[in-house]
Amino acid sequence: MSLFGTNRKMTTVRPIKSSDIGDILRLIEMAWRIYLRLSPAELRTRLNDLHGFLAEDRVGLRGFLVIEPYQPDTVLIVAAGLRDTWSVEPYLDLLLPEIERAALSTHSTAIMHVGSFTWLVEGLRRRGFETHDWIVIYERSGQSPPPQPDQNPAQIRTAHTSDLEALTRLDNLTFDYIWHMSTRHLREALANAVSFAVAVVDNQIVGYEWSDMYHQHAHLTRLAVHPDFQGQGIGRQLVYRAIVDALAAGANLITLNTPEHNQRSQALYQRFGFVSTGERLPVLKKRLK
Repeated sequence: MSLFGTNRKMTTVRPIKSSDIGDILRLIEMAWRIYLRLSPAELRTRLNDLHGFLAEDRVGLRGFLVIEPYQPDTVLIVAAGLRDTWSVEPYLDLLLPEIERAALSTHSTAIMHVGSFTWLVEGLRRRGFETHDWIVIYERSGQSPPPQPDQNPAQIRTAHTSDLEALTRLDNLTFDYIWHMSTRHLREALANAVSFAVAVVDNQIVGYEWSDMYHQHAHLTRLAVHPDFQGQGIGRQLVYRAIVDALAAGANLITLNTPEHNQRSQALYQRFGFVSTGERLPVLKKRLK
């Protein structure tokens, strides 16, 4: 625990405890500078498994910063926020060094952040974070039905909890380590997704899609096809299923994120009516000494 300030104006920085979740959720509801890679519900249930620090004074919670371990040797910023009356510079000056020390204690050699808010991205860049990659955003408006795939090489069915181990292995095969999902992540997604379907070939799960829903806005959170089965039309089947399920649930806007360098995935999404929003999100990385 660290103390900063003098006299009546004193700020305390300490590790987050499970009992702090109420104050954190209230700040999330009230403050405008909030970044969440997890939903508030996920943050509540997983807080004990994460590494986080908060700053507080006599008024109450001033800000918080939370990381999650990713393999290998990397942690990811998953939640950040500060009180409207506090500026970004002292917030990061106090909390980021504690986060870096916590990352080093887990034998991590780097911290990463998927940028979506300028206030946080620019502050991190001033503290040694560099652009590692770019993410682009696509959207599909309206409720027009998607074009049906011209071939159906896989059986598409709703995912079950018994699929979770296979889904975890598939996820780790398909994505770079920074994007890997744990079995726990996938279990929570399965419980809350508006659509979660798998592609099966010869009794083997070779792909999956998972979509979330926020009012009338759906988001295609995940699309994965086993490397050995790519290029066969399975991705088209899964995107079709994701759109159909979202439209059936009342969505009039569907969004997704994809790496800027992945031209193949962008061509697939464009085929289904997705268009680029022109937005680019940086993936930031800082090597730790």
